[in-house]
Amino acid sequence: MKKLYCLSRLLPLLVLLLLAQSAFAQAQTITGKVITADSKETLPGVTIVVKGTTNGTSSAADGTFSLNVPDLNGTLVFSFVGYTSKEVAINGQTKISIALAQDTKMLDEAVVVGYGTQKRGNVTGAVAGVTAKEIEERPVNRIENALAGQMPGVTVQTVSGEPGAELQIRVRGTGSINASTEPLYVVDGVPVDNLRGINPTDVANLEVLKDAASAAIYGSRGSNGVVIVTTKRGKKGKAQLQFSGYTGIQNLERRMDMMGPEQWIQQRKEGIDEAWVNRGKTLGKTYTANDPMDFRARELTTPTAVVTPAHPNATYMYDPKWQYGTDSLAYTDWQKAMFRQAVMQQYQIGVSGGTDDFTYNVNGSYLSQQGIVLGTNLQRATLRANLDAKVRKGIRLTMTLAPSTEWSGLGRVDGKDQQALNAIQMPPVGPKDAGVLVGADPYPAYAWSGRYISPVAVMERTKVSTTRTRLNANMGLNIDLIKDFQLQLLGAMDNNYMLGDEFYPTNSSRDWATATNEGALSRSRRTQNFGTRYLAQSLLSYTHQFGDHNINAILGASDERTRQDNSFQEATKLPNDWSGLFSNANSVTTTNTTVPFKTNLISVFGRVQYNYKEKYLVSGSLRRDGSSKFGANSHWGLFPAASLGWRLSEENFMKNINFMSDLKLRASWGVTGNNRIPDNVQYSLLNPYNYSLNGVAVTGYAPGNYANDNLGWEQTSSYNAGLDFSVLRSRLSVSADVYTRTTSRLLLSAIQSSLTGFTNSYQNIGDIRNQGVELGLNSRNLVGALTWNTSFNVSYNQNKVLRLGFDDNPIPTGFTNLTSIVQVGQPVNAFLLYDVIGVYKDQKDIDSSPHMAKTLPGDSKYRDVNGDGVIDNNDRTIVGNPQPKFIFGMTNNFTYKHFDLSILINAQQGGQIYSLVGRSIDRPGMGYLYNKLAKWENRWKSEAEPGDGMTPSINATTGAYYDTRWLYSSDYIRLKNITLGYTLPSVRFYNRARVYLALENAYIWDKYAGGYTPEASNGTGLGSYDYGGYPQARTFTFGFNLTL
Repeated sequence: MKKLYCLSRLLPLLVLLLLAQSAFAQAQTITGKVITADSKETLPGVTIVVKGTTNGTSSAADGTFSLNVPDLNGTLVFSFVGYTSKEVAINGQTKISIALAQDTKMLDEAVVVGYGTQKRGNVTGAVAGVTAKEIEERPVNRIENALAGQMPGVTVQTVSGEPGAELQIRVRGTGSINASTEPLYVVDGVPVDNLRGINPTDVANLEVLKDAASAAIYGSRGSNGVVIVTTKRGKKGKAQLQFSGYTGIQNLERRMDMMGPEQWIQQRKEGIDEAWVNRGKTLGKTYTANDPMDFRARELTTPTAVVTPAHPNATYMYDPKWQYGTDSLAYTDWQKAMFRQAVMQQYQIGVSGGTDDFTYNVNGSYLSQQGIVLGTNLQRATLRANLDAKVRKGIRLTMTLAPSTEWSGLGRVDGKDQQALNAIQMPPVGPKDAGVLVGADPYPAYAWSGRYISPVAVMERTKVSTTRTRLNANMGLNIDLIKDFQLQLLGAMDNNYMLGDEFYPTNSSRDWATATNEGALSRSRRTQNFGTRYLAQSLLSYTHQFGDHNINAILGASDERTRQDNSFQEATKLPNDWSGLFSNANSVTTTNTTVPFKTNLISVFGRVQYNYKEKYLVSGSLRRDGSSKFGANSHWGLFPAASLGWRLSEENFMKNINFMSDLKLRASWGVTGNNRIPDNVQYSLLNPYNYSLNGVAVTGYAPGNYANDNLGWEQTSSYNAGLDFSVLRSRLSVSADVYTRTTSRLLLSAIQSSLTGFTNSYQNIGDIRNQGVELGLNSRNLVGALTWNTSFNVSYNQNKVLRLGFDDNPIPTGFTNLTSIVQVGQPVNAFLLYDVIGVYKDQKDIDSSPHMAKTLPGDSKYRDVNGDGVIDNNDRTIVGNPQPKFIFGMTNNFTYKHFDLSILINAQQGGQIYSLVGRSIDRPGMGYLYNKLAKWENRWKSEAEPGDGMTPSINATTGAYYDTRWLYSSDYIRLKNITLGYTLPSVRFYNRARVYLALENAYIWDKYAGGYTPEASNGTGLGSYDYGGYPQARTFTFGFNLTL
């Protein structure tokens, strides 16, 4: 029996050995050599695979290869980057040698430019883009996310982490002060305000026009660059179904390091004692931190005074029971309470196909995303149908229908009542019975001010919802006229509707304790915006080749009309706190406002492109725009552009330089405009005004500003020089650009003389210059079974104000116009602050140093900039730049058999960010009321304990000033995305199937301690400010792509 058992264990091994021997006996070896078709040089690293299998190898350094195959009946596939792939039938051969020809497909690839396409090799402007594959293989819910770190000169910032938040895109720096700095967005040839409602998987390619020669064809709206989105259209063939989706978990990217309960209690006691001692100094008495509470009460009031938290002099006293660890108090981690682990998921289904006469591509998607802050969420549904039909010979009809809807609940996260900020500044201790996590108000017996209210309770009680619907539709006719001429007629419509409802019950206000009755502090609001855009456009194109000469020309005209109707309703002091999202019935006060706007833009434009043997390249364009947004004398603007290119690699003297695959020089110049300013600022608008006639108040109207018939375009003149080359058989490709952009006739809301009776009005004054260098690099580091490709880009931009009107007077900007400035010779919105050089250690230090009045030991010491021995407003100085000087991006892609790995890193360097979060919890009166950053452990505590010499005392009297304590470097390196995918082997059931895991916002290296992220911004465009808004999430997702 034992022998039988052993035999049974050996039999499987014997069978495997026999099978292996049989397989070895049947296997055949194919050898050969791969060379280049033109120079007959050996070609190493060529991938050789048996078609339909993963069985393959790579050619050696001398171009030779050896491959074992199961039989001699298959087909070998030879492929190498930069060369055309080739299939060779084995047909019983054991020796196969082939020659691969260089692939010009990359140079022949069509690039979408304004009103047409060009071969990539013939482009003479600065154009960069991403493909559908790059977008689809990374889980992004906004198209703009796909641009981050992907191309030089383009900055994409996530200024808010709330679901559905807009991203901030800048192309080659900041080119305006009061006008918009956003690029123009064009979707399928139609200009739109934003990319909201467009599903990323609908995109076929996305191009960014960076220089004026490329963007001038869009004239008055091209100054900040142009983002062109082309969506997928159907192709001839059988119907193809596509499914994709992902689900993910989101968490707070990182917490802010705040004081714990013991630390906060200690600094609170310290602050109270310090305030007591300082109070004595003002009274000419000597008080100490050891003075008991009953003495403080009697000293400041009457001998019979009772010490309570509500005592008039409670600022100088503390309740002995207010101590963490006692039975009455508990610790609350407010960040943990406010932020949650949130789920998101998105699914997409599409079908495409067609015949010679009709093609279609229809895609639908659904996104559901919880926010990481309680009470925030987003749902979005989109549909896009692109249809193309042949009406008859020479006439094709195109049509797009794209509705989308969004529903969001955002609560009170950002803005002046932002609860994300409150979660940071809330004291970490409170009464155990306050019920702070279930909606009760904290500290009913201990609060010394009305500033404390649970952010969790606010988020639960506040009801805020927003619904957005959008319908984008266009229809066009492409008509072949006579030989080489084609006429395109296009009609487009873009309708947007937004409904926002807000309801704030009385107990969501931090002043709820003063309410005299239910509903006393309640508010309900309703905001409605309805916008329509209509476009009628005709385009005549001419394409002709005669001999080695190629010419393409277009001539077009368009008429674009928009209307925006905005309405706002507000009701306050409702009869109760359950009236609903909006109700003005029985409310004490109501507000109803309706504001309509209309704009027209009429344009004529043309462009001519010429090349000789695709070696010498010339392009020129001209556009004339007429806009109703400007004064009667300045409706029209002219925007010319020209560019040249020289493909040196096509010259005979370059033919023998074998390592050089392609070489091209580019140069361009152009003028673009910017018309995106508030509506109707060219007119003298009437505002409601109360007059007194014979002692009787009469409501009338008065001019709010004066009309400016000469108000015209901002104009940006741009020069660009570029170099494109590829070497080592196109394994390394480089694109470099140097540019200068000068924006003149800035549209500024300038301060007016008091003699005019007005405060501000829009005028054309001032110049700004952006100068920079861009470098993009693509390399194929490894080829064969294991591939490794790298894309790297870096850009440098220097921004400077050149002129500000006749007298060049600086313009204060920033937070309350006290933190930054627009000044000649400086970058736009440079930080203007008091420069902290230390802390006054004692009274002797104060007396021997320049200081402000009423300065106390422990206050911040400021640099005496003008050297007059006094610290005052004249000592504010420019100390930082809100715009980073360098932007970096790098993507590494690896593949091995069926696996793929992508790693994206983006970074910035050379800018600063101002933390309004820090100042909010660190100004006078807040010294021991709000929680603080953990770094305040190093504060000045006494003359004997001066701390780190830079952090002031809890009650620093200089805390009200805007100084460099809250100015941080905005430099960072972010591991933006890691995606690991696996493509399943092909089977008859599907064409392609891939699954992947992805991690977004994996890690960030920075030195910013003033908030959640150095990318934060107040969203006003005035600079880089962090007001404690919605933080970013780290997202882990699992997804799939399936094609049937």
